[in-house]
Amino acid sequence: MTINPNLSRWLPAALALVSIVAALMLGQGVALLATEVAIMALFATSLGFLINYGGMVSFGHAAYFGLGAYGFALSAAKLGLPLWLAAIFGPLTAALGAVLFGALCVRLTHIYFAMLTLACSEIVYTIIFQSYDYTGGDNGITNFMPPRFGLTPQSYAAVTIAVVAACLAVLARIVRSPLGFAIQAVGEEPHRAAALGFSPRIVQLVACVIAGTLAGIAGTLHSAFQGNAFPDYAGIGITIDALVMVVIGGVKGFYGGVFGAIIYVLLKTFVSRAFTHWELVIGLILIAVVLIFPAGVAGLLRQLGVSRPRPEDVVQASGEQRS
Repeated sequence: MTINPNLSRWLPAALALVSIVAALMLGQGVALLATEVAIMALFATSLGFLINYGGMVSFGHAAYFGLGAYGFALSAAKLGLPLWLAAIFGPLTAALGAVLFGALCVRLTHIYFAMLTLACSEIVYTIIFQSYDYTGGDNGITNFMPPRFGLTPQSYAAVTIAVVAACLAVLARIVRSPLGFAIQAVGEEPHRAAALGFSPRIVQLVACVIAGTLAGIAGTLHSAFQGNAFPDYAGIGITIDALVMVVIGGVKGFYGGVFGAIIYVLLKTFVSRAFTHWELVIGLILIAVVLIFPAGVAGLLRQLGVSRPRPEDVVQASGEQRS
């Protein structure tokens, strides 16, 4: 069983609209939780895009999350820019960082690419941590704005969901565009893509910039949500959380990061309240989920026929039948 293509196209927009309306009607606690889920969903999806379509595994994706947060915070706290203008500087800072680090990292492939991204992330973290005069060091930048722009938790949740939905819609359009097909071609077969006239490094750099910009938007939203910015935003822990979300949700699914963020944030929130050693409990649950559903939630939905299979899966299946 497969769903109607028109339904598949409009279902995410309908769910986003329902989520926005629901956020305005929910209690403060639930609205705060929904905001965190939406922000992490965007961040995890940006990493999933890089892994699934670009064929690049990044261990330093938190660098762009941190750059987005600090680009926003520094613009508001140090430069005195209006918050709305500072919110634009956050993603721009992350995009600039993605250009610089991406140009360096795409020169390598596979595990070497991953380790170089980790090194770049550590550079960002160290600079933020040690620049006390500008970033506040380990104390971070605090109280530079009212949390959530002074909005109620419900209103900010609605704004966040709307921004995240718009970003996902743009990313989905990119994936289905000629640029998206070029990114997938280079990610799967870089040598064949080069033979067709593509420049693998340039295409990979573009993918890094797209993913880094989206991660920067997530970092900006998170900094505005908390009303502060800390060095841990660029730490390895944020990247690991995103990687776990992508694996849970499904590496091969566009919305895998969204599914993974919902599951992981809810687990982290409720299990930590019920158990003292909640990290151990979450670890055991995640191991069980990965072993039972190796393709993640997105893969499970495809098996159940709830979502359409990816085009490359159809081509692969047809090729196996012919052989």
